[in-house]
Amino acid sequence: MCEIDESLHVLLLTDGNVVNNLPKHKRIEQKAILPVNRFLRPERLWRSVIPDVRQFVRKLSMGSARGKIWHTTYFTSPGEKGVPRVVSVYDMIFERFPDLFDGAGTDHFNRQKRNCILESDAALCISETTRQDVIQFYGLDPNRAHVIHLACSNLFRKMEDQEPDDEISIHGPYFLYIGSRVHYKKFDLLLDALSKYFRKDVGLLVVGPPWSSDEIKKMDILNIRERVRLLSGVDDQMLCRLYNRAEAFIYPSLYEGFGIPLLEAMACGCPVIASRIPSTIEVAGDCPIYIEPAELDDMIHAFDIALSEGRDSDRVKAGFEQAKLYSWYKTAEKTLDIYRSLS
Repeated sequence: MCEIDESLHVLLLTDGNVVNNLPKHKRIEQKAILPVNRFLRPERLWRSVIPDVRQFVRKLSMGSARGKIWHTTYFTSPGEKGVPRVVSVYDMIFERFPDLFDGAGTDHFNRQKRNCILESDAALCISETTRQDVIQFYGLDPNRAHVIHLACSNLFRKMEDQEPDDEISIHGPYFLYIGSRVHYKKFDLLLDALSKYFRKDVGLLVVGPPWSSDEIKKMDILNIRERVRLLSGVDDQMLCRLYNRAEAFIYPSLYEGFGIPLLEAMACGCPVIASRIPSTIEVAGDCPIYIEPAELDDMIHAFDIALSEGRDSDRVKAGFEQAKLYSWYKTAEKTLDIYRSLS
């Protein structure tokens, strides 16, 4: 956005530990907000006032609000009236599946999220699916809900004439699964399908956090532990190689707000097996091999289709072109359009 519009200046406020690299530009200033939680101890005595203290410190960090737009990426407030507010909205998973999430922390987060979205001047939804969900669950004015799609890095591409990769050291064909494995992602369904698939030479490569004890137990019961491998701490360069070598990328989730891995896989010419859910249809069109959500037999059949069609199928070629429709440049331009409409 800074490269597109020379009048844009960004004050990037960070709260807590920064785990990702921050953007660097001569017109981006980064400021860390004082972590008040560390000083208000024991927390149980201060719990009722911590939100107000954090809000006060956030306001001090921001300075005068005159001529500024507050863009929150995780449902925070500027603490000052009269400031145009923009909020990024990724999904409505808590609202769609409330039975999967509980506890006081979840209730507090849901209230904070709802208030932030309803008080915003513009809600930037990463898909039409998310936009419709926000309107349905919160009754948000449709004129304040805007779709701004995401994209994937240009690093993800087809790689020709790949050399053997000792760093990965995976032998034989494999399906690829990436990311979180919480309940609605239906990773358990993938394990069940793999155990019942007749091609025992096909493995599963998982990129994500370490195994839980329950996952290890389940793989042992299904007798597939030797066919499943886990990689953690994978960077984008290695991930690109994994997409390029996989027989198919598996995306069995019951719900997603967008689905960047879909674009990464398609940009690498990797076949995609995905649940037929609204956001995936919106992002990937007819390119994936679709399965009905949580249908075991569908997934097993999709394994066969992916292996028989290979990486030179019409749907893979269509996916490669589909991924080109998305770019971070478009995301930046549309976000700037929202800023300009509020300034």
